[in-house]
Amino acid sequence: MSLSKGLALAVAVLASGQGLGGQQSSERLLWVDGPAGRLRVSDGGSGGTPVLFVHSLAGNRSQWSGQLAHVRNSRRAVAFDMLGHGESDKPSGAAYSLESVAADIEAIVNELGLERFVLVGHSFGGGAVATYAGAHPNRVAGLFFVDPIGDQRSARTQIDMLVQMLQSPAYQSTAMMYYEAILVNATPDVRGEVLASLTQTSQEALVNAFRSIVEFDPAATLKSFSGPMFNVISDMNEFPTSLHNVISDLPTERMTGTSHWLHMDRPEEFNSLLDEFLAGRR
Repeated sequence: MSLSKGLALAVAVLASGQGLGGQQSSERLLWVDGPAGRLRVSDGGSGGTPVLFVHSLAGNRSQWSGQLAHVRNSRRAVAFDMLGHGESDKPSGAAYSLESVAADIEAIVNELGLERFVLVGHSFGGGAVATYAGAHPNRVAGLFFVDPIGDQRSARTQIDMLVQMLQSPAYQSTAMMYYEAILVNATPDVRGEVLASLTQTSQEALVNAFRSIVEFDPAATLKSFSGPMFNVISDMNEFPTSLHNVISDLPTERMTGTSHWLHMDRPEEFNSLLDEFLAGRR
């Protein structure tokens, strides 16, 4: 092959977003109309059972960048900004609850034509994917939890106090203090990304999401879902109310020495665990 032909091939490959193996891995950004507002969605890759990633409260779709690039080498992967987060709409009066995120997931998968898929949810997003799977068990091929919320109903008093602070003039300092506490062990880059995303999140979304958390009953929510599940946690997620202690047969792996954003702190280690789970969901 001549140099000029090789250069032309390389340019064509880059332009198409394909690797030499022919796998489509480029990103397609689009808007999807959810029940309460527009959602910014990233779609890419092909092959295998698709994977839809749901970020944490005050996060955004870019927090999955290390997973999207990896998974799109072999299958389709989708991520989106929750309502009130990132580039998605921030409508006043929206519910911003676990149920509303589940409804947005439904709007996205229907728009993209995803019939059956794996859901990956981080923190609050873990509660959202559980809520969706409980309502649509036959569409979910598997649930992969990432340091998820558990059964917080017994912590209503503490969460109510946090909500009051988040509604006060001390909103910014309270939110920053809360997130700094769960960023212990984060890399400097991860810390910067997480706090930057926090500043872009709607105050109303943060407040109403915390209100929703205290109503979450994971055992009842997941009662109708019999598909495969896996749970990866940080050192900070060990309480009687943690999801793996509420769902007794939930396979769980601990990644020690990370922050709450363990998939961002150590993406290669995390991606290896995700690969193992996805290997059975072809």
